Amino acid sequence: MTETLVIRLRAPEDAPASWLIVDANGARSGSVQSGPIADALSLSQARRTVVILPAADVTLARPDLPPVRGAARIAQAIPFALEEHLASELENLHFAIGHRDASSSAMPVAVVARSTLERWQALWDAAGVRPDAAYAESSLIPSAPNALVLVLDEGMLHVSRPAQPAYALDAGSLQVAFELALGAPTEAGEHVTLYASAADYEAHRDTIEGLRTRTATLQVKLLPDGMLPLLAAQVPVARPINLLQGAYAAPTSFGLQLQQWRLPAALAAATLVAFIGVQGLKLWRLHQAEKQLDAQITEVFHQILPGQPIVDPRAQIQGVLARAGGGNGALLPAISLLAQAITQAPATRVEAISFRAGVLELHLVAPNVEALDGIKQAMSRDGAKVELQSANPRDQQVEGRLQVRLGAA
Repeated sequence: MTETLVIRLRAPEDAPASWLIVDANGARSGSVQSGPIADALSLSQARRTVVILPAADVTLARPDLPPVRGAARIAQAIPFALEEHLASELENLHFAIGHRDASSSAMPVAVVARSTLERWQALWDAAGVRPDAAYAESSLIPSAPNALVLVLDEGMLHVSRPAQPAYALDAGSLQVAFELALGAPTEAGEHVTLYASAADYEAHRDTIEGLRTRTATLQVKLLPDGMLPLLAAQVPVARPINLLQGAYAAPTSFGLQLQQWRLPAALAAATLVAFIGVQGLKLWRLHQAEKQLDAQITEVFHQILPGQPIVDPRAQIQGVLARAGGGNGALLPAISLLAQAITQAPATRVEAISFRAGVLELHLVAPNVEALDGIKQAMSRDGAKVELQSANPRDQQVEGRLQVRLGAA
């Protein structure tokens, strides 16, 4: 599907929808149309369909999150990261997650009341429209490097700054909205691009032109067909947050499922080849993990028996422990647990190890917190009590300390 049908919904429930078709580059095809959303049903066939929701219904945010991996863990962390900034109860809100820049700790998030999203969903379901995505108006406001972008439309002033979530202000008092958007005056002023319909510009010409005294430059661009073409052009090129996630995700169409079942037999052969390749890769990784484990056992050998020649480190350590007897006999089970646990996280390495009074102290460096937690869980068996005492970032890894107490110790 190279074309996308973009449908914009208005805040008042009785307000008509408007829609437009754009190609893969965001260029419009045909004119803007408006009316009941059901009138757009025929155009949605064989096209990707996107709905745009009013900016007032959706809040965009970029909370800073710790280096947590896994979509489930991120989804659990986000509501609590935003809790102090939200007036509604968390269980009444739907949180949609965007794409985080690898160089930033900020996670793009869109927040909407479940009742609001369900009301819009009931509207397009009743019309027979099945959208593939739903975006907030604010997430499609264009941005410009080193410039402030303002869009005046239907009594709202949309504000977009580089690397910040866009938002909308009530433009009932346009002068006040401009003051809030621009902030405190600066000596140099900002470069500003303002989009507005011809009617809005004429109605507020003096207020708009008055911005020239507050800005370094002011560029006014008129929207002859309203804001929809501006928003629709951003759909293929921007990275807006799709609100249809989790329980609200768009269902897979029957036609797509049928097409998957009708794929030629060559796909089955390709899948088999891929499966064999994956199994080979797993075997190679296991071999590499075994080599790394042997190297770590050698490190442990040097720490326990400094200066001793290495012949068979596993057997030598076992023999020394057998001769030593007493409390040191608990070390071998602990080392065995550690060796088995590290095979599940082969990128983890042992930095230091000590054993006193039946307690094994481990200093590990792992790729992430999940790897440390996995080692802890793997060692927590056969009566062993494992405690993660610390986990601190170091470079792009995590340095952790584990304390292991064996039941027999």
